[in-house]
This record gives sequence, C-alpha cells and structure tokens, in this order.
Amino acid sequence: MEYIIGFLSAVGFFYFVSFLQRNYNIFYNISLRHLKPSQSHTHNLIHLSSEPITDNVKKTQSKMHDAKTNIKVIIMDNQAYWIKDNLFYTADMSIDGNVNKDTTRIVDTMTMSSVQLDKMMFIIDRLREEAFYDRGGSGNQ
Repeated sequence: MEYIIGFLSAVGFFYFVSFLQRNYNIFYNISLRHLKPSQSHTHNLIHLSSEPITDNVKKTQSKMHDAKTNIKVIIMDNQAYWIKDNLFYTADMSIDGNVNKDTTRIVDTMTMSSVQLDKMMFIIDRLREEAFYDRGGSGNQ
C-alpha cells in the first residue's frame, strides 16, 4: 500500500508519454534514406582488375637519405641480422636488448646445413623487402 503513489505516478507518466507520441511524434522515426544506385557506383563495387594492385612508392630525397643512413635489422633467436655493403652480418643480443657490437661477424653460409640455409634465406628475403616499413606512424607511406 505504501508504493501506490509511485505506481500511480509511473502509470500516469507512461500514459502522458504515449499520448505525446501518438499526437506529436516526439520520438522521431529515423527512416533510412534509400540511395539510388548509379551505373558508375555499381561498376566500382564489382570491378575486378586483371592487373595486380601495386603501390607506386615515390622515390623522395628523404627516403633515399633514410636508406643510406639506416640499416634494417631482424632479431631472431637472440641474434641480430643485417646486410651492409652486400655482406650478411650477425651479432649476439645482450641481456638489456641491445646488439652486442663486439660479437659482430660475417655469416658463413658455406658450412651451413640446409635447415640453417633456409632460415638465412628467409631472413635475407625479409631484409631485402622494399615494403618492409616498421617506422611507426599511421601505416601510410
């Protein structure tokens, strides 16, 4: 019996809101605008190019300077690998995560097994990729 005032006021409020909705449409019905598909829009949606999509990377002064001054390094199995002056180098990683420059040596591929050669070929392929861009930023080049 003590909640009857709250119950009656809630019923009255819902009745009042429904009356306003019926007569004045206070909650707007948002209708979706139907787009007329044009021929060019349909063509752009279903167009399949026979040519592969290639990124036309411009050769700029900043990119050429970056290629001259920076070296791509891959870290794998606690070893750092890079290519400089057409030689393939490796060095051990120190405990703090830096490259230990005292252990730098040229990789001798003549004495490697086929498994090690496959690993080195994978690393060389990744180092030679031109699209390998991990400088941060938005991802746009």
